Amino acid sequence: MKRVFQVASIAFFCLLTFVTRCHNLRDVFIRGHLYFVDTDCYSRMTRVRMIAEHQARVVKHHDFENWPQGVNTHTTAPLDYLILGLGWIADCGLRIIDWKSQSVLRGQTLDLAGALISPMIGLAGALFLTVWLWALRLRFWGMALLLYAVSPVMVHGTLLGRPDHQSLLMLTLMVAIGAELALAGRAGEEIPRGSKRLWGLVSGIAWAFSLWVSLYEPLILLGGTLALWLALDRRGLCARERLPGLAAFFVILAAALLIEGWRIEPPNAVIREYFPKWEKSIGELSHLDLRSSLLYQWLGWMVVAAPALMIRMRKTDRRSLPLLALLMALVGLTIWQIRWGYFLGVVYVMALPFQMPAWRRPWIAWLMFSAALWPVARSWDADLFPDESARERIAIQRAESVRLREIVLPMAGEGPFLAPWWISPAIAYWSGDPGVTGSSHESLPGIVDSARFYLATTPGQAAGILRARGVRWVLVDVADRMISNSAQVLGIQPPKWPLARVLAEDAGNAPGFLRERVSHRSSTPHYGGSLKLGGEASQELETAPDFTFYRIYLVDDANLP
Repeated sequence: MKRVFQVASIAFFCLLTFVTRCHNLRDVFIRGHLYFVDTDCYSRMTRVRMIAEHQARVVKHHDFENWPQGVNTHTTAPLDYLILGLGWIADCGLRIIDWKSQSVLRGQTLDLAGALISPMIGLAGALFLTVWLWALRLRFWGMALLLYAVSPVMVHGTLLGRPDHQSLLMLTLMVAIGAELALAGRAGEEIPRGSKRLWGLVSGIAWAFSLWVSLYEPLILLGGTLALWLALDRRGLCARERLPGLAAFFVILAAALLIEGWRIEPPNAVIREYFPKWEKSIGELSHLDLRSSLLYQWLGWMVVAAPALMIRMRKTDRRSLPLLALLMALVGLTIWQIRWGYFLGVVYVMALPFQMPAWRRPWIAWLMFSAALWPVARSWDADLFPDESARERIAIQRAESVRLREIVLPMAGEGPFLAPWWISPAIAYWSGDPGVTGSSHESLPGIVDSARFYLATTPGQAAGILRARGVRWVLVDVADRMISNSAQVLGIQPPKWPLARVLAEDAGNAPGFLRERVSHRSSTPHYGGSLKLGGEASQELETAPDFTFYRIYLVDDANLP
C-alpha cells in the first residue's frame, strides 16, 4: 500500500505540473488560432518555420529582424529541433484521431508544438526530479515535487505558449546540478563506481547541452560549480570515474561548434550606446527588490529559513553547505537580473530535501512548509481569479493579439516593414516579411532607427530612415506607447507632436509619402487603469472587433523626398 501511495502521488504531481503550466489556455488558444505569450517566442517560431521549409538546416542569421543587415544571432538549434520533432508527433497524432480533417488545429501543428514544448519540458523536469530523489534516497520528496509543480516562477519558465530556450535550460541545468550532488555524496558514503560513472556521464552531457543552448547562465553556473569542487573536494572532481563524462562533454561541445559555428561577436557602437537605455524596458533584465513579496510568491516564506536549516544540516550531509553557497549566489544574481529567478527556483526545489530534515519531526516540517506556501497560493488566486481591472487588461491584450494578426495577414508579401519593436517579431511571423526592428539586443540598430522615425518632427527625417532601410509599409500602435518607448530608447525628452502621434491620431496630416491602407481605431486608445467597464468587461472586450488601435501605411517611393 505504501508503494501504491507513492506511485499515485508521483502521478498526481506530474499531472499537476502539466496542468499548472497550461492554466493560461485562454490566452494561447483564441478564436481557433494559437498565440504565444512573449514576443521572443515569435522569433523562435520563425526560426523553426525556416527549418521546416528547408530554408536552412541551422539558422545562424536572422533576416527577419534589423532589416536589411539582419543579425548574427546567439540563438541555437537544440530547441528548434525539439519543436520540429514535437510538431511531427502532433501532425501524426492529428492524422490518426482527426482523419476527417475537421479539427481547427490542422495546419497549425507547428504552432501547437511551439505552444506545448515548454510544458512538456516542464513535465520532463518533474520526471527527472522524481528519479533523482529516488536514486539519492532523499526524504521529503513530496515537498520538492509539489513546489516544482506550483512555483509561479518555474511555471512561467515552462508556460504554455512560451517556446523559449529558458525552459530547456531549466531542465538541462537541473540534470547537471542534480548529477553533481549525486557525485558528491554524503560524508563517509561510498558511492559505487558504476554509479559514479553513470552520474559523471549524465553530468558531462547535461553541462554540454546547457552550454550549447546558451553560453550565459550555464557558463556562470558551471564556473561556480567547479569553484566549489576545487575548494571542497579536488580529488572527487578529478576522479577516474568522471573521465567518460568529461569525454562526452568535449565531444558534444565540439559537435555544437561544428554545427553552429562561432557565434560570439563584440557589441557594435550602437549596442554599446543604447543597450543601457533599452534594457530598462525589459522585465527580465530588471532587479529583484527584496522588499517586495515577489520572492515569497515564487518560493514561499520558508526561503528565509533555508540558510539556517542548511547550516544546521552540514554535519549530517556535507552537500548542504555547497548547495547553500550556490543558492545564495543565485539569490544575488536574481537581485541583479530577475531572469535568474528560473534557476533560483530550480536549485531551491532541489535544496528542500537537504534542509527540511532539520525540523526533526516530519509532521512539523510539513506543517511549516504548508504554512509557508501562503504567498504562492495568493499569487495563484490573483492569476486564476483576477479582479475587474486585471480582467479588462487581459481582455484588451487578447483583443490586440487577434486584431494585429487580422490586419497583418493581408500584408504578406508586401515587403520589409517598420513597426514598434515589441510587436515586430509577431508581425514578421504572421506576414513572412522582414522587419526593421526585433526584440533581441542584436536588433538595437533597427530599434534605434524606428525610435528616430516615430519621434521625427520633419518629413525629411522620417523619409531618410525609410529609404535607407528599404521599408515598404509602416505599422503604428497607440501613440503614447510608441512615443514613451522611443524616447526611453533614445534617452531624450519626446517632442510635443512627433510623427508617431500624427500617424496614429491625425492621418490626414501624414507625410505625402505615407498612404494609409488599414485603420482599426478604438474609442479608447489610451487603455489602462483609467478604463472603467461593466462586470462582463472581459467577455465584451474579447468579442469587440474594433477595440484596439492600429494603422498601416504604405510607402510611396515616388513621393519620398
